[in-house]
Amino acid sequence: MTILTIPTPDPMPLPAPLWLLHTLLLLVLFLHLLAMNCALGGGLTVFLNALRGRSERHPFSRQLATELAPMLPIFVAFTITLGVAALLFVQVIYGNLLYTSSILLGAAWMSVILLVIVGYYGYYYFSHHAEKSPRSAVAVLAVAVLCFLCIAFVLVNNMSLMLTPNRWQQMYRAHPGGFNLNFGEPTLVSRYLHMLIGAIGVFTAVLAHLGVRKMRTQPEYGAWLVRRSSVIFALTTGIQFITGTWFVMAMPRDIAMSLFREPLPGIVFGVSVILSLVAMVLLLIGSTAVKPGPLVHAGFLCALLTLALMVGLRHMVRTAYLAPHFDPVTLPVNSQTGVILLFFVSFVAGLATVGYMVAKVARASVTAARAAGAD
Repeated sequence: MTILTIPTPDPMPLPAPLWLLHTLLLLVLFLHLLAMNCALGGGLTVFLNALRGRSERHPFSRQLATELAPMLPIFVAFTITLGVAALLFVQVIYGNLLYTSSILLGAAWMSVILLVIVGYYGYYYFSHHAEKSPRSAVAVLAVAVLCFLCIAFVLVNNMSLMLTPNRWQQMYRAHPGGFNLNFGEPTLVSRYLHMLIGAIGVFTAVLAHLGVRKMRTQPEYGAWLVRRSSVIFALTTGIQFITGTWFVMAMPRDIAMSLFREPLPGIVFGVSVILSLVAMVLLLIGSTAVKPGPLVHAGFLCALLTLALMVGLRHMVRTAYLAPHFDPVTLPVNSQTGVILLFFVSFVAGLATVGYMVAKVARASVTAARAAGAD
């Protein structure tokens, strides 16, 4: 008989109402996943196009890899910064669960630090040596991408393990030193694949959006980018339906059925599926249209909305998993208005700064492309 033991939550009261902390968690998690999709999906895209671009028959692939190379370290910086923010909110609300699962996965969890350093450096190396020494640069990029794939796998292990306290004691008895992975979790592989393929899909939607802008200065290259990205997005969306179905079927029956029986999860689930299909259709039609801009931009927006809804659905699934074991509503609250206001001011100022920097980089890229076209 397994005795369920969950650590007592931190006695320190929550610094803000639970609804506000949940809202901020979902917001920063959405931003983190968007950056992560660009870092991971971008790394895979650059790696494959760098290999393909070694042939003279694929100059556009070589150009895409060259243009994206300097952006990879920036994507990682955003991913890390926003990921830390998301983890902090998870720690505040679900700290007693997250800390336990992190300790049980101690060896793998601590390895994330080393993997981030190696992967981050690998992206920097590729961005500076892609043209000087392409072979070694591609090899380093492959190692970097592998590091980020491993990081994603460790995170999926941790985020799934914190939802199943009934497995903790058995896992600790088997390997008390922290040399564990959550291989006993039925949803582990499908959850990981769903995340990985989703990263590729979201990033290709971003590329299709950027391809439309490229068509203003480089019509052939921009059209190629829109077509290729739209096709890959359609393929990944189709695969996502398979992995998503696998994921749902691997969940405990009562939790899976709640996605269809209960109104809010059912609505969010249904709308997200419809939006993903709409995004796929819009991008495919836009890729062959005379004026692809409105259709591609609308498809890109639908892809972002799908990601946002999936973040909300993920939160509902987590709540359903933890309902028998832990309810954060029971946590005491002592709102610190000054701290909350300071956070909001800093957060908004940070987003505005990032938006300004992105806009400057985008304008500089357009100017450089026009100058290159003029030459």
